[in-house]
Amino acid sequence: MSGRVKVHYLYHSGYAVQLDGRLLVFDYYLDKPDGKVRSLDTGVIEPEEIKGFETFVFSSHRHPDHFNPVIFSWSDQVPRIKYILSWDIPRRYHPGNIVMRPGDKAVPGEGIRIRTLKSTDEGVAFLVEVNGMVIYHAGDLHWWHWEEESKAWNNDMAARFKREMEQLKGAGIDIAFLATDPRQESYWHLGAEYFIEHVGARVIFPMHFGDDFGIMEAIQQKKASHPGFGAIQPVTRRGACFELF
Repeated sequence: MSGRVKVHYLYHSGYAVQLDGRLLVFDYYLDKPDGKVRSLDTGVIEPEEIKGFETFVFSSHRHPDHFNPVIFSWSDQVPRIKYILSWDIPRRYHPGNIVMRPGDKAVPGEGIRIRTLKSTDEGVAFLVEVNGMVIYHAGDLHWWHWEEESKAWNNDMAARFKREMEQLKGAGIDIAFLATDPRQESYWHLGAEYFIEHVGARVIFPMHFGDDFGIMEAIQQKKASHPGFGAIQPVTRRGACFELF
């Protein structure tokens, strides 16, 4: 790998990673910018802006806050583009694309390998090795703990999450995208904390928080009691760009 890696926060669980002439787009769904300008800087994929990249578009599952069929229109202007879809996305979008179930492996291009894990909700999580960089996008694979659910439900969720994390040990992850959902209230940190302690990554980006940037304050407070949370990069606006390594 040559040059720096750029990570663009798009919205919610949507991120784009730019490296060595390649662009990886994960869980893009909100196609409207906050203002009038459509660009990575406003959290929107504008095909004209990315047409020079070899582009790989990942959709972890069918939920509308992770998947928007607009992604397929980009191929009209982006000649080198491939789509990697979870198996649960409607079958009408499958032809001509890479469709993956949990535990599958794929090699969609030279120097890029993909492995999937089973989500604790819908679809899959992606572990991607590209140009020597290891990237993990969790999708909705997370330690979902809800006060209104039964103890048995929450215990089962914890067990299922931990089982998937075992598969990531020793993966040497450089960049991880993890859910830090403020709707979980005092349990928001469970998944991130377990990941930090048992898997780890050089840099972690929070996701699945929608417009609630207040979760960044909770992350900052958590750093005081758990130094491992220092790996989490706070995000303060849609379209923010981070240069790494």
